[in-house]
Amino acid sequence: MNYLKFLFYIFLSSFVLIGLPSYAQDSAIETKIKELENQIQDLKIQMKILNKKNNTSVENELKFKIGPGFSVKHGENSFKIHGRMHYDWGFLPDIDGDDELGSGTNIRRARIGLKGTAGKFFYTATFDMGASAKADESDDVANIDEMFFGWKANKTTDLAVGKLKIPMFFEEATSSNDLSFLERSLAVDAFSDTFLGPKRHAVRFQHYDKKIGYKIAAAYAFDGDKKDKNVDQSRTISARAAYAPILSKTEALHLGAWTSYHDFGANQNGATQGCEWEYRFEINISDDKPLDSGNVTACDNVRTSGLELAYLGMNGQFWGMSEYVFGKMERTEDTSSNTAYNDYDANGYYWAVGYVLNGKKRYSIKKASFQAPKVETKWPEKGNGVWEVAFRQTRVSLNDEEADINGGMVQNRTLALNWYVNGNATIKLNYINSKLDDAAVTNAGATEDGGKNGDTINIIGGRFQYKW
Repeated sequence: MNYLKFLFYIFLSSFVLIGLPSYAQDSAIETKIKELENQIQDLKIQMKILNKKNNTSVENELKFKIGPGFSVKHGENSFKIHGRMHYDWGFLPDIDGDDELGSGTNIRRARIGLKGTAGKFFYTATFDMGASAKADESDDVANIDEMFFGWKANKTTDLAVGKLKIPMFFEEATSSNDLSFLERSLAVDAFSDTFLGPKRHAVRFQHYDKKIGYKIAAAYAFDGDKKDKNVDQSRTISARAAYAPILSKTEALHLGAWTSYHDFGANQNGATQGCEWEYRFEINISDDKPLDSGNVTACDNVRTSGLELAYLGMNGQFWGMSEYVFGKMERTEDTSSNTAYNDYDANGYYWAVGYVLNGKKRYSIKKASFQAPKVETKWPEKGNGVWEVAFRQTRVSLNDEEADINGGMVQNRTLALNWYVNGNATIKLNYINSKLDDAAVTNAGATEDGGKNGDTINIIGGRFQYKW
């Protein structure tokens, strides 16, 4: 009816203007025109209000999405079933001619999760059946990968509590679905896997701003799974800040830094526990660990810090990133033996570059990290998918002469080829050239050095990956 009324007034105004006698006074004509203009303007306002109401009703409609995964949304309320499957394979050679590291396959991740929102509140619960290389398949049990609840103050600020990822590392902030390599760098995993989780029971705050291009996050974490009698739970304070002075859909410059302090809970007698840094090769097939500090006695706390640098350019096709990490174990005096220990220092770094052949890598200030390329040319319906090549160099040293600890030194050079088949499936291939010193050779399982100064081995591995 509103549209008919609108057309009627237009017709009437035309009739009045054309049909008025030539002798009508100019003032009367002008008055009529103004009245009609006011009425038309009122109709326009009513139509805008009506359209706004219609759009609101559309937004509040119940929306379903099925396959792959499942999601439903109604206004500010939503529910989603998501998951990922990562199936790895690898060929690892003998090390120093003495020990076979163990070639084979591994279900790296098998996760299924639930997430949803209810107004300003949100939740996530993810369960993992993935087997690490150190566990037999018969011993695999489902574990809670993440489970937390949160409140959104606004679109860019939230507060969450539960088992969640705490803020640290550029590469750790990148989802395992979006990694350009099979695993994160040794410089990341060796320092974060034991003490920082990287997912821990914590209270976490985070805020980001797209216009200015920054993100800040902080967390207070604790060992929620520890139930020893008369022993306090260990505590971790972690904070991360990132700034992107250049930020667009196809170009970004990322500068970041983070720090964490891990304090072990002491028992009633005030005794401290041992600490350890360790990690396997940059492939999760064999559980042999070339990096292993061993049990560092009289460890009071662990301090870890990192610097981040990343760049995305050439219309989103070229990317580069680098991180440096420094760790310190502060040690106390052993009162039982009156033995004083030097603090234990270790460090590591990596740098990586890559090129997306027929797509665009993405940077997200929300996570302050990279995201995998979006696949527009899905294979086989719309094209050949997206191809990416990448190279990474890593160096980690857990050797400290003053602390009299030889945890090993490893230098890895990794070449990666990735085929993003569509928005869900990805196939990855890695070639790793790993150089180890004597301590790393021994840590990895070789019983004799054979007169060599360390060893260099070549590893080939791959992954079949699916996410939804």
